[in-house]
Amino acid sequence: MEKKFRILILSASLFVLHSCGTYRVNKTSEFVKIADLQSLNGNYIARSKVTKSNKNLSSLLQNFNINDEKADFVNLTFKEPDTVKLTYLADSKSGTLERELILKGVRKSKFLEIYFSKQQSFIPLIYSTINVRRIRIGQDKNGELLIMDFFDNSGNFLVFGAGSSSERACHYSKSDKYMGLLPTFINGKWGFSNSKKELVIAPKYDFVYAFNNNTAKVKRNGKWGIIDPDGTEIIPLEFDVITADYLYNKQPIYLVEKNNKKGIIDLLGKEIVPTLYDEIDRLYYPEFRLKLGDKYGFGTNEKVIIPAIYSEVDWFGTSDYVVAKRKGNIYLVDKEGFEYVTELYQLKEVLFKNQTHEYKPILSSKRKINFDEQFSN
Repeated sequence: MEKKFRILILSASLFVLHSCGTYRVNKTSEFVKIADLQSLNGNYIARSKVTKSNKNLSSLLQNFNINDEKADFVNLTFKEPDTVKLTYLADSKSGTLERELILKGVRKSKFLEIYFSKQQSFIPLIYSTINVRRIRIGQDKNGELLIMDFFDNSGNFLVFGAGSSSERACHYSKSDKYMGLLPTFINGKWGFSNSKKELVIAPKYDFVYAFNNNTAKVKRNGKWGIIDPDGTEIIPLEFDVITADYLYNKQPIYLVEKNNKKGIIDLLGKEIVPTLYDEIDRLYYPEFRLKLGDKYGFGTNEKVIIPAIYSEVDWFGTSDYVVAKRKGNIYLVDKEGFEYVTELYQLKEVLFKNQTHEYKPILSSKRKINFDEQFSN
């Protein structure tokens, strides 16, 4: 009887661990055996390659838990049995700085394993919690750098489990495979060189990032702008911040900031959203939110569709209307910027319609919102 009880406890414990994600065996089949870690030494393109199994771009710095800086290229130097050193050039207020990070891990036959966090507590059948963040660094079957990036933040209380976990295979090529103009640092200034190492854009910038979508982000005298491969300024060097990582339907747009005000500019330098808003968020939605003072509106990758005149707004979701509140009144606003006075649906209407909210528009009240309304009280 006692033996059966122990087996039951063990089985239940394993079930709880597995069901909430706290028990996990990481994949190693993509790695090949490496005789010497130094065979991985080299300068790498810091953005991962897209593969069939992983279509999302990854950052080599983020793999190493560096989230507050960006670099186009990172140099990795390994030393047996358990050490890797990262070096890269980063932007700062005082100029270009060389960063260095040395990490130690555990050497395996196929990879070097490094933990950034490793916490777990467990009371059988009652409670468990886990916080694991680690990477495995090795070589894939094509001879390129492979980093398996894994995190697990989960747990359970009795039979109730929650949390999240992920495992990504990130493949990186060496910098000699980079195609395009190469950022070049000469006498404290940045320019660009071609594949023959000939300067094609003079070193006159304080910092630059590599070209992407035929545009590059450059900095001079503390201000950022965008240039094309001829060195022509597409976006003038007048912004305090330019973030080029936001995508809408995979079409890049630039989130820009000047004097603590935000706007959006497209790849051709056209202003999509004027640089006058205090916040622009949820850019991963087709209709993202704009905030001006304590008022809200919406924009798209083409224009401002709803000026920021509402004290509260919901989200469009699958509806053609968004519920918005202004001066204590509830309105519906469509994607063309028309506002409607509302009334509540009656029960019989709700029963036979696919409702996303409780209001319906009074069509006769339709009016076009004026852009300048957001500047008046």
